[in-house]
Amino acid sequence: MAEPPIEDEGEEAAQGQAKQESSHQATVAAKNLAILKARSFDVTFEVGDEYEVIETIGTGAYGVVSSARRKDTGQQVAIKKIPNAFDVVMNAKRTLRELKILKHFKHDNIIAIKDILKPSVPYAEFKSV
Repeated sequence: MAEPPIEDEGEEAAQGQAKQESSHQATVAAKNLAILKARSFDVTFEVGDEYEVIETIGTGAYGVVSSARRKDTGQQVAIKKIPNAFDVVMNAKRTLRELKILKHFKHDNIIAIKDILKPSVPYAEFKSV
């Protein structure tokens, strides 16, 4: 009778560490979501003269989304604000990943990036995007 293969202890340890990191990231995301939901209506959207913010329509793991209208065309848009986008490295990486992915999609059922708004204050002073 053949003996079952013996798993490499290093591989098992790596899998355990990966599960632990994944669990930690899920906990951090859950905390971020709870904080954002609690203060989602306190987030100020400074969108300049081009857009008129209508209302907050939702929150995600690291951002708040508001409905808005582009003043010159009347086009309805969604604007996502990510408070303290660069305070947590994981959130900054997720934001960059989302932007990289969305810029390639051209489909009616997937939201497209129309514009990226820069903060109105100098880079050294801003705490959120």
